[in-house]
Amino acid sequence: MIRKLNLKGCNCYLIVDSGKTYLVDTGTPGNLKRAKKSIRNLDGIILTHAHYDHAGSAFEISEHFSCEVYSHVAEHPYLEGREEFRFSGFVGRMIKRLESLRPMKWIQAEDIEKLRLREFDVVHVPGHTPGSIMLLKGNEAIVGDLIRLRKKRFMAGEYVVRPSSRNFNWNQSEYVKSLGRLGNLAPLKVHPGHGVSITLERDFMERLGVWRK
Repeated sequence: MIRKLNLKGCNCYLIVDSGKTYLVDTGTPGNLKRAKKSIRNLDGIILTHAHYDHAGSAFEISEHFSCEVYSHVAEHPYLEGREEFRFSGFVGRMIKRLESLRPMKWIQAEDIEKLRLREFDVVHVPGHTPGSIMLLKGNEAIVGDLIRLRKKRFMAGEYVVRPSSRNFNWNQSEYVKSLGRLGNLAPLKVHPGHGVSITLERDFMERLGVWRK
């Protein structure tokens, strides 16, 4: 089961694996009240990456439900406040301003490998951040910010499939490699961190070609 929740900041999903319920991403700080309306019990939180708009409410939600937070180990320095992401451009400056107004609380996360999910595969897709992951189950994937969808009547129905902006990517060459891994899995129903879920067709890699230059 993959169910999208109405939380602020990014798309957050509830998944069930071997009878246990996990929240994938938590949005920006202040989402606990919204989360409590949709979640009765929670066995853990999984973060696709440590950016503010995905991990901002991890501390408060994990405290309320008394559950662990899991991420790739490469994200731990950022979740613990030992390192910080650097964004460029005007939007990057706006993000830093937002973070200063409502900072996220640092957390101690567990290694996602310790979780040993049975129904979902955890796939490391570095580039957007060092430890970005996607969760794969059959022909569906929760991909975080590996791609995003923007409303427009072009390409894939009413939405345009777009890569994450270079201004927000930790390593562009690694990011392009991770895009390739995703494209090789098509056709695949993708649940992104921003925008609507969509099914990627076989020609997806051809569309990605213009973004690799």
